[in-house]
Amino acid sequence: MDKNLIEGLNKADNLLKNKKFIDANLLYQNLILNFPDSDEVYHCHGVALLLQNNTMVAIEKFIHATRINPDNAFYKSDLGELYRRVGMMDMSIKYNLQSFNLNPKIDSIQYNLGIVYLDKNEFDKAITHFKKTIEINPNHNLAWNNLGTAYEKQEKIILAHEAYKKSVELNPNNLEALNNLGTTFSQFNKIDEAVKLFNNAINLEPNFFGAHFNLSPFKKYTKEDPHFKILEKKVKDNKPFNILQKIRFHFTYGKALYDVGEYDLAFLEYKQGNEFQSKLTPYNKDKNSMIIDKIMNTFNINFINKFKQDNSTEIFKCNPIFILGMPRSGTSLIEQIIDCNNSVYGAGELKLLIDCLEQNIDKENNKDIEKMLDSISKANDIFIKKIGNDYLTQLSNLSPNSKFISDKMPGNFLMLGLIFLAIPNAKVIHVTRDPMDCCFSNFIHLYNDDMRFSYSQDALGNYYKDYHKIMMHWKKVLPNDFIYNIKYENLINNTEKEIRQLNSFLDIEWDPKCLKFYNNKRNVKTASKMEVNKPIYKTSISKWKKFSEHLNPLYDIIKPYVK
Repeated sequence: MDKNLIEGLNKADNLLKNKKFIDANLLYQNLILNFPDSDEVYHCHGVALLLQNNTMVAIEKFIHATRINPDNAFYKSDLGELYRRVGMMDMSIKYNLQSFNLNPKIDSIQYNLGIVYLDKNEFDKAITHFKKTIEINPNHNLAWNNLGTAYEKQEKIILAHEAYKKSVELNPNNLEALNNLGTTFSQFNKIDEAVKLFNNAINLEPNFFGAHFNLSPFKKYTKEDPHFKILEKKVKDNKPFNILQKIRFHFTYGKALYDVGEYDLAFLEYKQGNEFQSKLTPYNKDKNSMIIDKIMNTFNINFINKFKQDNSTEIFKCNPIFILGMPRSGTSLIEQIIDCNNSVYGAGELKLLIDCLEQNIDKENNKDIEKMLDSISKANDIFIKKIGNDYLTQLSNLSPNSKFISDKMPGNFLMLGLIFLAIPNAKVIHVTRDPMDCCFSNFIHLYNDDMRFSYSQDALGNYYKDYHKIMMHWKKVLPNDFIYNIKYENLINNTEKEIRQLNSFLDIEWDPKCLKFYNNKRNVKTASKMEVNKPIYKTSISKWKKFSEHLNPLYDIIKPYVK
C-alpha cells in the first residue's frame, strides 16, 4: 500500500477517535481523489460514515469497495449487514451469501447470515448459521444469544434457555443475554433467578429499559425503591432514547406510578407509551371491521347447515378445548384452572388452527385473510374435514396421553364457524369480562405479539365493538350448547361453583386441585403470568375506575356494552 495512503488513513482514523467527523470526511474525500482505485479508502470511509449514523451513504462507499475488490468476503459481508439495517433484506441476503461463498469459514460471515434470516423470521436457516458460527468460534457469545432468540421464536424454550445461559457464561456483561435468560427463567417459574438477572442488567446499565420492563411485573414499587428512583431520574435527565427504549420506559414507569398511587401520572405514562407503540404498529380499524363483516357473510346460516358434521359415531385423536374471548378477559386463568385436572393438558396460545388453514390453501392466497375467506366460501366437505383432521393430529402430538388439550388463543373467536364445522368434538369456553376493565387492562399492557388494536382508546373501543358484533353472530348461527359462556367476575366472586359448572360442561371429573390453581407450576407465557400464579383476588375488578376521568374516549365507544 502506498506510504501516503497509509499515512492518510491513519490520520483520518485519529480524527474519528477524537470525533472530528467533518475533518475526517474531508480527508477521506481527498484520499479518494488521489487514490480512486483503493478499495481500502472507500471501505474505511464507509465505516466512518456509519459511525456518524449516515448509513445510506456508507452503503454507497461499501459498494465502491466491493466493485474494486469483488473477492473480499469481509466487504460483501459488511455491505450485507448494512442492507439488513435499512430493511433491504433481499439485498442483505444476496451480499451475505456472496461473502459466504467466498469464505464460509469466517465466523462473522456466518453470524451476519444468521441475523438477517432471524430478522426475516426464517428461524431454521437462522439456527443453521448461528450453529455454524459457533462451530467456527465456540466463544461467540452473540451467536449463542441469537441462537436462543431463534429457538424462543420457535417456542423451544428449553433450547433457548440453554443457549442464553451459554451466552451469559461467556460474557456476564451481555445485557441482552442477561435479559433473555431472565425471561426464560420466569417462564419456568424460577422468579428469584429471573429477578436476579434483570437486576444484574440494570446495575450494569441503568438505562437498559428492557430489563426494567421485564422486572416490573415481579415487584410492587414504593417511592423509596431504588428502581423507582432510577425511573424518576430518567424523566428529569431528558436524555435522547430511541423509540423502543421510550416505549418500555413509559410502560414501566406507568406501572411504578400505579403501584405508588399516582394514578393521573401513571395514566400519562401509559398514554405516551401507547402513542409511541401506535407509531410503530398502526391499527386499521376500518379493515378489521371489513374482515369481521366478511367472516360473518362467509359463515352464514346456509354455509353452516351445509357442512355441519355429526360427531356421535366418530372416534377422535383427542378432544380440544378452545378458550377464547377478548385478550385480558381471563382466558389464562381458566386454562390455569382446568390444567390442574389430570385429564387436561393446557397447551397455551396456539397458532395451530390458522396454520392448518394456511397449509390447506394455495400459497398465493394463504397469507391474505380476504383471499383465505374467498377460498373457504368455495370449499367442499373434503376441505373442511382435512383442516379438522390436520388440527387434531397436530394437537394430539403435543400431549399424546391427555384426553383433553386446551388451546387458549383468545382471537380464535374469529374462527368459531370453522371450529364448529371442522372440529365437531370441540369444547368452546368463551370468557367475558366487564368491557371497561378488559379494554383498560389491554391499554396498560405492552405485548410481545402484534396487538395493534390495544394501543389507543379509539382502536380498543372499535375492536371491542367488532368482537361483540361477531360473537352475537355466532350466537345466531351456531347451536346454543356449542359455546359455554363464563363471566370473569362470577369466577372471582364464586370460584368453586363456577369451576364445578365448567367441569360439568367439559365432562371432566371434579378435582380439588383446581381451587389451588396458583400452585400449578406450568409454563405460562402470556401477559397474565403473574396473575395466574396468585390466589383469587378482587382488585382487578373495576380497576379502570381509578382512571375514569381519562377514559372518556373509550367509554363513549363501548358504553352500549357496559352494564
